[in-house]
Amino acid sequence: MGKLQYILVLMMLFSISSFTAQNDKDAPKTFAGIGLKEAEKVATKTWKNVKDWLAKKRGKESVIKRHKKPKDYISTTNPIFDNRGSKNTIELYNAVEPKLGLVLMYPRITPSKGFFSFKAGYLNYRKYFNDITNNDVEYIKLIVPDSINSECNIKKFKIISKKNQNRHVSFVLDHSGSMGDSRANKLQTAVIDAIRDNFKKNNSIDYTYSIYKFDDKIKHLITSNDISKIENFLIPNNGLKGFGGLTAIKDVLKNSIDKLKEDNLSKSKVVFLLTDGQSNSDKTKLKTSDIVRDAIDNNINIVPIGFGNNVNEDFLRYLSYYSGGQYLKIYSSNEFKQLYKNLLDDFYTNYEIEFSPCMFSEEIEIELKLKNLDKPLISRTFFSTPPLEGYSIDLNVLFESGKDDISEIYFDELNQLFSLLNYRDDIEIIIEGHTDRVGSKKQNKKLSQLRAEKVKKYLVNKGIDSKRISTKGFGSENPAYPYEENQTENYLNRRIEIKINKP
Repeated sequence: MGKLQYILVLMMLFSISSFTAQNDKDAPKTFAGIGLKEAEKVATKTWKNVKDWLAKKRGKESVIKRHKKPKDYISTTNPIFDNRGSKNTIELYNAVEPKLGLVLMYPRITPSKGFFSFKAGYLNYRKYFNDITNNDVEYIKLIVPDSINSECNIKKFKIISKKNQNRHVSFVLDHSGSMGDSRANKLQTAVIDAIRDNFKKNNSIDYTYSIYKFDDKIKHLITSNDISKIENFLIPNNGLKGFGGLTAIKDVLKNSIDKLKEDNLSKSKVVFLLTDGQSNSDKTKLKTSDIVRDAIDNNINIVPIGFGNNVNEDFLRYLSYYSGGQYLKIYSSNEFKQLYKNLLDDFYTNYEIEFSPCMFSEEIEIELKLKNLDKPLISRTFFSTPPLEGYSIDLNVLFESGKDDISEIYFDELNQLFSLLNYRDDIEIIIEGHTDRVGSKKQNKKLSQLRAEKVKKYLVNKGIDSKRISTKGFGSENPAYPYEENQTENYLNRRIEIKINKP
């Protein structure tokens, strides 16, 4: 290549890097309210992979010696957990002000419950609050990001302990040519050190680890919960031996997701993907949206880690946002060790909320608002409540004691259910009625059946075929909210649940 061509390429790279940096702070807004497939265009159109074109000319990626950090970047440090009044104890870096924030991550769904994690605090300094309670939650909403902006408020939720959960962590490690031997060695050491540290802290928790190396080839090293076996693949370090080519991010994601899908025991499944480049040599014909959809449908979260100045940040943010992960950015290989330690610590230091979903949709956003802080905090993450057989939602319809009449204040809830059934005319449902403990079991059984029938009548009157709806009264047998000692009345248990009978 001539000198003039190199100059032009460098100018283009500078222009592209500047564009990405300017839009970095606004990147999370890019995908909010856009469907999974539509947002793929936003994630992939930002630049034309000039560096990758150069690499293809040579058949490998060139090694970049150093990455330049932004002036306000704070290197990865050990997180600090303190109460919400702890701002004054933060030691400032380059006069960068602590930024109060909230981040949601790791959503997953079961037939009857939804879950997500969150952390709040001065996020840029990795100082997190440890005194958040249910009383600090102003609301949790499920929002369908469409033109009519359908939404519902979650009424049933609680902060729960995440200990003693089966977890499967997949480490996906970029070993393309631009990483170089030294960085690859540090990466391998950081992963095994983090696994060792995690085992010492949580040896009672069942963790499974998968390790992948990739360039334009994919190598699945091991899937195991035996640290000694994992060490055999990472110790001693072997740099880029057997690798050093281009970068196939989609290929390795597909492989790692397929392996995680085989695990039927782990409740939490996550991919930690570290890359210093861009996808430029994938063999799969699948679109990124298809791969991410597969992750969503199997409760797999993706945490992309962009290393250095030459990653496609919009693409990595796309992966994290729609898979319910978090996007992280680092600039030095010296941060690898602390980074992976922090990621594994996240599983048991973040808050986790268990909740009853209030609507069905394959593409939803969860919005959490916290109060009782220096300022209210609001954050969202992507979620999915698929209308699959056996899955249920909690319809926000409550009843007066001993009555089956539906108040007009709940008509909006019923109309949303009607809209779903009208749109998906292949779905059949069971309407389940419930009561509290006031009255005899026989009376409550009958009352709960009447309540379910009233909801069915509303939907049929609006045009839904009655054959698609069955009803069942459970009386007071399955309370959603606990009772205090000698308590019989709890209005929250006078409720309706909707279960998919046939998807």
